[in-house]
Amino acid sequence: MKRHLPGLIVLLAASLALGLLMGNVFFGLFTQTVPPAVLTSFSTATAHGAFLIYGAGAGVVIFLWGLLTIAGAKMFSRRGKS
Repeated sequence: MKRHLPGLIVLLAASLALGLLMGNVFFGLFTQTVPPAVLTSFSTATAHGAFLIYGAGAGVVIFLWGLLTIAGAKMFSRRGKS
């Protein structure tokens, strides 16, 4: 398990980074879509926080999907006869 730990840490970091990037992209779409007259500093800050939290959640889902893919690849790999 120790030899797989660095790869899992890289997978987790990349998944979370991708999720947070997705959150920032969707926050940018939110600020472009909602008229500035409707937005207050409080609603903008809470929306940004919510998008980042949902992005982090999406990153965790991407990480779990990656783990499932790794497990499935091991299960379906061909093993030759020795």
